[in-house]
Order: sequence, then C-alpha cells, then structure tokens
Amino acid sequence: MIRKISLRRFNAFCYVRLPFLLYSFKELAWYEAFNVKLLGTVVIDTDGEYLYMILARDKRKIFRAWDFANHTFETQDEAEEALIEAFAKYENDGQEVYEQGDEKMLPHEFLQPQVPVDKLHPYFKSLLDQRGHEGARNMINEIVYSFMDVDGNYIKDFQTTGFDARLWELYLYVYLYSAGFDFDKSKSAPDYLVSYYGEDFAIEAVTVNKSTQFDEPNPQNMTDAFLLSRDYMPIKYGSSLISKLRKKYWLKNHVSGKPFIIAIHDFHQASTPEKLGSMTWSRNALIDYLFGVRPKYTLDENGEVVLGVRQTKHGVSQDYESVHWHEWKGKKIESGFFLLPDAENVSVVLFSNSATLTTFNRMGQLAGLGRADTQMIRFMDVYNPDPNSITPIRMAQNIADEDYEEAWGDGLVMYHNPDAKYPVDPDCFPDIAHIFYDKKQMLVYGIPHPFSVLNSLTMVLIPQSEDETKFFDNSSPE
Repeated sequence: MIRKISLRRFNAFCYVRLPFLLYSFKELAWYEAFNVKLLGTVVIDTDGEYLYMILARDKRKIFRAWDFANHTFETQDEAEEALIEAFAKYENDGQEVYEQGDEKMLPHEFLQPQVPVDKLHPYFKSLLDQRGHEGARNMINEIVYSFMDVDGNYIKDFQTTGFDARLWELYLYVYLYSAGFDFDKSKSAPDYLVSYYGEDFAIEAVTVNKSTQFDEPNPQNMTDAFLLSRDYMPIKYGSSLISKLRKKYWLKNHVSGKPFIIAIHDFHQASTPEKLGSMTWSRNALIDYLFGVRPKYTLDENGEVVLGVRQTKHGVSQDYESVHWHEWKGKKIESGFFLLPDAENVSVVLFSNSATLTTFNRMGQLAGLGRADTQMIRFMDVYNPDPNSITPIRMAQNIADEDYEEAWGDGLVMYHNPDAKYPVDPDCFPDIAHIFYDKKQMLVYGIPHPFSVLNSLTMVLIPQSEDETKFFDNSSPE
C-alpha cells in the first residue's frame, strides 16, 4: 500500500515544483501510497537537515503539497520512517480529493470525449481504445491536469482537428517543466512565456501540416527523401514559419526585449505500414531553409546520393552552397528564413520530430503507467560523436533494458539565428542540441546533446496468450 518509487514515476504525477525551491532543497527519495492516492518525498535542506512532504490531489486532480514534517530529522532513514507513519492517517479517511481553497477550475478531463465519436481524430481514438497505448494515455492524462488551457479550447481541439498541434504544445510544456523553466500563465499569446534562472523567453509553437493540393507522397527511399528536402520541404517549413513571422509577436509589451522562439514540428505526412512518415526524414531541410544553404552532392552509378564533405576545425562537415530560392511545382519562396525582413526578431527556431504518441507511450511505460506485459523495442539513429563522420549511429534497444535512458529533450534541436537581436544563451537549454551557422565559412556546426536522437521507430509487442505475441505497432515513428 506504501512503496518507494523512482524519480521518473514520481515526475509522471507531479507538475507543481517551483524552480526556485531547487536552491533550498534536494529530493532524495520518493513514495506513493494507497494506489497513488498520495505521493511523498524526502528532502535535505541547505543546513543538512531532512524533511518530508506529502502531496495529494486537489479539486483539479493536480498533486500539490498537503502535509509536511513539523520538525527536521538528523538522517534520511528517520525522515522516511516518519513519512510512512504520516501516510497512515490518510488511508481510511474517505477522501480522494483534498481541496486547497484556491481551485478556480474543474479538472481537465482529457479522456472524456467532448464531441460525437465520428468527429474524433483517429489518433485520439487510437489513444483511447488501443491496449498498447496505455502508457501514453495515462501519462498524457496526468500532464493535462496541470496544463493551463488559456483559450478554453485545448481539449476539444486535441480530440478533433487540432490533435497534432495540441500534442506539440503539450510536449513543449512537459519538456519546459522538466528542464526547470518557470511559467508565466498570465498571457494567451505567444504560447509560452517562461524564465530560466532570471532569463526570459517567449515561445510560439507551429506545425507543418498536410496540404492535399501540394504535398508529395512519402518517399520510397533515402535518395527520394534527400531530393525532396532540397526544395519541397523548405517550402513546407517556410509556409509555417513565415505565418508566425508575420504576426510580429515581438511588438507585444510582454514579449518586447526578450528572445523570441518559434518551435516547429513536421506532421504533414503520417506513417503507414508500408512507408515512414515525413518526421523521419524531413529534419535536414530545415537547416537549408533557415540559413539559405544546401548540401553539395553527386549521384553514384547506382543513382544514390553522395554528399560533398570538407575538413574543418570541428571535424568533417557537409559541404554547402548558397541557395536563394526554393521552387516546387509552381510554388516559390525565398530561401534563408533568418535573412528575411524582421527575422532578426526571431532568436532561434526550436525543432523536434519527437512530439508523438509513441514518445508519450515510451515515457509512460518507463514510469510504470503502461501495461506490465507490454514490451517496446526502439530502433534509433543517434548522434555520432566521431568528428570525422557525417553518418549517425544506428541502434536498437528494448526500453526495459537497465541501460536504456530517455529524456524529454533528447529529440530537440535549437537553430540559432546568427543575426538575432536577442540571442539565446545555449546554457539556458543545456539538455538539447544546438546548431549554429558561420556565414563567412558557410559552415554549419553545433553543440550536440550526448544522446541526440535523430529519428526512431518503436515496435510495441503485446502478448495475446501464453504462446502468442502480437506486434501492436508495425511502425510508430517520431
């Protein structure tokens, strides 16, 4: 009924830590009690004394501090014993909710459909119905309880036509929270106003979406994907980014003088059992469009792409050439987003291809929120630290392996505007990858995150009987 749990599991339920408290306390142990009715943690303060805290669900179902130690302890063991004793008085108190008196809203009941079934987004129906998505279902449900729905439409959009965009916003929220950012929820636009140890940032999220009249089919191979990345994908990225540039968020009083970040995710081609979706191959085109460059290449005798490379002080790098325009089937846009008028007000572009149900499913499974009999095998292309290589490391892991690690920031990349009016200090985002561009040398270089995942595919296996196993997802890419 009372058990010690991992920090990862505790974090899956708790979204109310205030960053400044990290200066005063360090968490040492985590507990749950009575079927996750209560949570508890033991901390040590700056004086080297130990305390405990009990968290309970408020009227919005958010876990918040409810009970505290009334004195300090000399050892961690003493504090943990006192915490377990303190839990006992709540076991049979008849309560599941512990109102704190300041709750102004009812819980965000994410899993209760707000529209008829035939209006639900197919991914949302999959999230509700499929056994293999239990980890994602429970993880997202907990996160949404604490999510601030400033415009009142979040859950309805999530369940219907805005599924991808709302999932991207939720992914950004949980990443920013887990990375230690503090939120200012007083404004509705842009999407996030956050601070990191006194440094303020404004963030607006945008997605690359499907267009029935323009989009190309999923490429058959990597050569096709590369060729699509030269003009087709820059136009797709440009359409979304320019729409946000035109809104001129930096003119708002609460944004003026702060680094402004556009966060973008590509959802425009969904995966199928036969082909991988665009998020598995489209990321490199963003470099081309943002900086106005394109990798040099040739085709070998088999028609496969051979990239041009050159030696730099950073190691081997792709060889780039300038590109001024991107044109594809009647559409034409100017290359070099960071070179456009007003673009100096965009400090960075933040990119991910990981805001997927698959990611939430893995994170939920790792936190013990999924089915115990579910297995997930992840196939990944990850950053190669060899400075003389431009190819990633390909690997596969069962996420249940003891050495498997995953964090919300693993798939995030920040592209820095060389002409930004208010540059972003990479130290404020230390757990993600950073990409820079040297105009004089026409050189793209970066600060890699040690476990930067470039793309991945996850297979979910669910046993059907004692001697039968079914592949639940043939391909669940990010």
